[in-house]
Amino acid sequence: MVSLKQHLLHLSLLGYLFSSTYALAADKIHYGISHWPPYGLTEQKQIAGINYDVGLEISNRLGIEFIIRDCPFKRCLVEMEHGELDLMSGIARNPEREKYMAYAETPYSAVAVVFYVRKGETARLKSYDDLYKLRVGYVSKSHYFEPFNSDSKVPKVDVDKEQRLLPMLHSGRIDTYVGTDPNASYEILTMGYKEKLEKALFNPKKEVPVYFATSRRSRHVALTSRISEIIFDMHEDGTMRKIHEKYQ
Repeated sequence: MVSLKQHLLHLSLLGYLFSSTYALAADKIHYGISHWPPYGLTEQKQIAGINYDVGLEISNRLGIEFIIRDCPFKRCLVEMEHGELDLMSGIARNPEREKYMAYAETPYSAVAVVFYVRKGETARLKSYDDLYKLRVGYVSKSHYFEPFNSDSKVPKVDVDKEQRLLPMLHSGRIDTYVGTDPNASYEILTMGYKEKLEKALFNPKKEVPVYFATSRRSRHVALTSRISEIIFDMHEDGTMRKIHEKYQ
């Protein structure tokens, strides 16, 4: 027969084990990565890419395990807003996102805004004003440059990921699309559109820094400044350059 003392000891032990398991699980960071080559390569057996490698290095330097969550860009943002994800990368900074995300102050990379058209049609897009006469494809919720982001007069067609835009442009469903290099050039090459699509004459000459950010609803939001320090150190010690060179 189990005594009351033994029963209480048993319950106490179960409570300790439960709380310890919970603490270990809570210490892990849920990190969202979208398919955005060469930053995020998620449509393969082993996730890879710049964002994966940088995230792994940050995880190692923090001493906290990252649990990878592969999700479309728009979905990742929703999960960040609700606190279902703790951390995300590959995001430009804007006031709307800052309401629910705390950005690491140091960007880890930067991308250049580019427009693509069908081969031989570069003259269709020579200036910003030409956009008003074209159907322009873009990735929903992506931040490119102003005034394009907020310009409702430009006829825009949104998709959930950039890879959908290439066949849409080639088939004539859109007239151009906006993307960012180096990932746009990477997609053109690897998806077999190098001889079918080319950059428009219009070059907005905009470079967009991209960041890591923490959900403001995450229990790990206080780590944002430490993540920024780690990113700065990775630039200083050459780690960031080596990771980028790996995918060039």
